[in-house]
Amino acid sequence: MPLMLHGRGSLALATLGLLAVSVPRARAQEQPPLAVVVDPHMMAASGAIDLLGAQHVVTTVEDRWLPPRRFDESTPVTRTLGIAYRFAKWFGLDLPEDHFLMVVGHEVFGHSARLREVGASGIRYHFDWPIPYGGGGASTEFDGEVRVARADVLGVDTAGIEAQNALADAIGRRALARGALPYREAWLYLESRLAGLRYIRSVSPQSEPGHDVASFLIDLNDGCDPRACQPLTGTTRKRRALLMLADPLLADSAIGWAVSYLVRGDTSVVVPTIPLARDIRYLPAIRFEMTPYGTEWTTEHNFATDGRLTSVSVRIGDAVGTRAWGVGVVADAISRRERFTTGVVADLWRQPALDAPPNPSVLATGALASVTTQLVLGRRAPVDRVGMYLQGGYKSAGFVRGERLHAGPILRVGLTFGL
Repeated sequence: MPLMLHGRGSLALATLGLLAVSVPRARAQEQPPLAVVVDPHMMAASGAIDLLGAQHVVTTVEDRWLPPRRFDESTPVTRTLGIAYRFAKWFGLDLPEDHFLMVVGHEVFGHSARLREVGASGIRYHFDWPIPYGGGGASTEFDGEVRVARADVLGVDTAGIEAQNALADAIGRRALARGALPYREAWLYLESRLAGLRYIRSVSPQSEPGHDVASFLIDLNDGCDPRACQPLTGTTRKRRALLMLADPLLADSAIGWAVSYLVRGDTSVVVPTIPLARDIRYLPAIRFEMTPYGTEWTTEHNFATDGRLTSVSVRIGDAVGTRAWGVGVVADAISRRERFTTGVVADLWRQPALDAPPNPSVLATGALASVTTQLVLGRRAPVDRVGMYLQGGYKSAGFVRGERLHAGPILRVGLTFGL
């Protein structure tokens, strides 16, 4: 989804020039360790970690052979050549690679993860060539039939965009903790969020079969008697989805790609935050998404200090007329030592049961709690060490972005290593 500049050429160039001067440069940031993790169903939360690890490897190799700045750009002519070189690299390599990563997340760690959770068999995929070399689309299919709850059907419908949001969430947490957003992650963040918004707003009565958002509307409203519940219309859902634009990191990711990288050749951009006492950096955001019970708004409050990030979220849901709610805390590093880092996740909610009919009269209470530990091994410098990634906990039945719907243990294991 390339960014477009409109208006007169001189105004556009002047604007870019002003931004190139005014946007602060990010200091060189130590990259977090590369992680590869697995869980029993390979949910979106695990997929986000693995996809960012894959992007990290590809970016490291490419930047070694095709660095963002190949020559001196001290004159207008050489600066123009530098911009053209970076745009060609992005259009020919970075764009198709990152778009493909997003599509893999959408299908493999989105729709397919929900199918794996309910025991579907014969899952297979079809991928088009990524843009700009092809249409960039994909599809997921499976064999046979599976007996599932109403929420499982809606969960499959919404899982693709959910996985894109989980990927963007992971990028945002890394950027806020470090205070800087790398140029490749900036583009992937921007595309993941905006592609989801565009998909939601593209639905119409003429939408083809298999359109995730159209299927969601049909399945959500199925059995909804207007005398007892309030069917969700495409117009209402499109209007609500515009809240996805109330995200400060969207603007920062656009600047990080278009100005810091494309114009100046920097590899990252500073993440703007609101300074608080004790060197705490604060950034709020508003989220919107479709869920297995309806739609949900989230206010997110991020507090970063000294490489640590704590996020507090408050969610309000619309289960076709019935109000749901949830609160959550994610603390990435409540304890950090030379050899290990420990984080916690806690969530509490009131949602319809997974098999509840439209407009349920009773909500169910659920909770999630988990602990994540990253342990480095060996005697080398911490950034170069191989380590272990362990996450364990338990989750009740209910929706939490990136996690399984049904009740059960949370278990993720993997390796971390420097690159």
